[in-house]
Amino acid sequence: MSDLIMQLAGVIQRDVDSLKGVSQNVANANTYGYKAERTFNVMGTDATGIGVQGGLDDIQAQTSINADGGALQFTGRVTDLSLSGDAWFAMKTPDGVVLSRDGRFQVDNAGYLVSKAGYPVLAEGGPLQVSGGVLKVDAGGQVSVDDRPIGRLDIVRVDQPRQLLPIGAGLYVATSKVIPARDYVVHQGLLERSNAAMSTDMVKMMEVSRHVETMQRALSAYDGMLNSGINQIGKN
Repeated sequence: MSDLIMQLAGVIQRDVDSLKGVSQNVANANTYGYKAERTFNVMGTDATGIGVQGGLDDIQAQTSINADGGALQFTGRVTDLSLSGDAWFAMKTPDGVVLSRDGRFQVDNAGYLVSKAGYPVLAEGGPLQVSGGVLKVDAGGQVSVDDRPIGRLDIVRVDQPRQLLPIGAGLYVATSKVIPARDYVVHQGLLERSNAAMSTDMVKMMEVSRHVETMQRALSAYDGMLNSGINQIGKN
């Protein structure tokens, strides 16, 4: 197979990767706390020498997370929480601590504040037991029951938020340093919606789909030219 065919196939694969990210955004347009993904192409750092122009083979696809905040939606439920600013809720799972902006919390049978999936929401001293009275959470994350302080939510920030690893259901794993957040506000009775832009993603999906079709036609045309050339050589 020729180098050009390999390069065109690589372009198609990068388009498919981009299409996956856009499709993921569209599918999660109504997922609370979801952060949109963006796939972009970069030239490999060690692909060419100084002053040497790289080719299609040297282009690499990378994905980053758009950590911008989504719109806040009023619910009035005391266990619904949201964040403004560079901050994340921390939750304990069997596989370790995960981060989320999805604040659809509830109180489990043992009285602990847990996520929609049942993961304990972490406070500065560990999981937080909140049953037995009226729950209040102030802007700084201080939790009280019947006006009695019981702990402060463990609100954190990520050193490189664009490198967060999504694991589904609005949950993320940090791949860089996690430190206590400083500039944030906790909102009780509100939820953060997805920050995916449906209209933009739909346009992007159509653009990428058309580009894939164009590359497939170019690949078929070039393959046909090669076959014709080989057949002609055989006749001669």
